[in-house]
Amino acid sequence: MKLASKSSLVLFLLPTFVFIFLFSSLPTLLAFSISLFKINFFGKSEFVGLKNFLRLFYDKYFYSALINSFIYLLVTPVLALISLTLAVLIKDLQRGQNFFKTIYFLPVVTPVIISGIMWRYIFNEDSGFLNYVISSFFNTKVNWLTSYPENIFSIMILTIWRGFGYYLIIFFAGLMSISKDIEEAAILDGAGFFRRMFFIVLPQLKPTLTLVFVLSGSAAIKLFTEIYILIPGAPLSHKTMVYYLYHQAFERFDLSYGSTIGIVVFVITLGFSYLNLKLIERER
Repeated sequence: MKLASKSSLVLFLLPTFVFIFLFSSLPTLLAFSISLFKINFFGKSEFVGLKNFLRLFYDKYFYSALINSFIYLLVTPVLALISLTLAVLIKDLQRGQNFFKTIYFLPVVTPVIISGIMWRYIFNEDSGFLNYVISSFFNTKVNWLTSYPENIFSIMILTIWRGFGYYLIIFFAGLMSISKDIEEAAILDGAGFFRRMFFIVLPQLKPTLTLVFVLSGSAAIKLFTEIYILIPGAPLSHKTMVYYLYHQAFERFDLSYGSTIGIVVFVITLGFSYLNLKLIERER
């Protein structure tokens, strides 16, 4: 590569590196440095080393939050299945394809506050739509917002509703990149729908599938807003790591411990993403 080309490459990449350093790397380094101190807002802060990290081992609420965050990862395969199924169904539509894509994408662009309020009415335990339907058939009600793990399922339903349209568009782009010649040849050979899906479509969609798993898995681990809106009054044992981070840092003003939890969330997300990226490389 010529020197002029290398200089142009560095020039174009420089803004991205600066942006990532300022808004990702630098905050991470600052959070790690804060986690090593006991922050005193009105006096001198005290260096405590890894004491905040050791504190995590004796914190029962941290364990609950950690388990709940991993439970939310169950949303990932469900989201992928629903999004892929709908993308396959609308791919071959001759008419109305854009209409369905627009309808399915609406929850993605709906502000999360509005989505949360709407689903709070749906999940309302006394007058909500879901309990109305359930009580009509089974003469019982479900505590969608107050009981554990029912409120976990409520958050999952809201997360799936808000996310499937986004991943549908990613799957749709992946499906459109598959050569039609291969599918047409398979049809001429007598391959049915399911054989084409399992032996042609899914193998060629593996990079897309991995991307969806990385994005949706990372989002599930960092889940916060849906919980904050839908079950704000639930006990801490019903919350996730990011919500517990928020509680420690901005409700109890224990900035050091909140930063420590943030570092753990960062390491788990990084490990999860690295694992999925290694899977992509292996598929190549």
